Amino acid sequence: MAKLTKKNIEIILQYLIDGKTIKQAITLVDPPITFQTWSNYIVKDPELSNRYFQAKVSSCDLQLAELTEELDKLGQDALDPKGVSMARVNALKLKQQQIQWQLSKILPKQYGNNTQLQVSGKKDEPVIFKWQE
Repeated sequence: MAKLTKKNIEIILQYLIDGKTIKQAITLVDPPITFQTWSNYIVKDPELSNRYFQAKVSSCDLQLAELTEELDKLGQDALDPKGVSMARVNALKLKQQQIQWQLSKILPKQYGNNTQLQVSGKKDEPVIFKWQE
């Protein structure tokens, strides 16, 4: 297994925060490491695993902020009928869906779209419905 230095860990996490994918980030350090090496370190080090998770959340925050800016610009450009193309609108819609999907996987309780319903009770008692979060 290749050696992963503390400096390279910080560089990788910063690349992730800046919106790079893990695949891009691990190839940008010197020397580059494999995804398997990164995964092995994540499994063995709970603190690194937590920092990796936080970097991914921060990356989504950055992407949401950038998307908001792009949507604001799109709204301003919409005042001119020739200022907005459907390709641009569709690209922003796809970007929004991708960010939403990422957030639903990283933070399913906050951003997921699944709802659980628990039904309990005895046969001769009324049914009790409870929402679980």
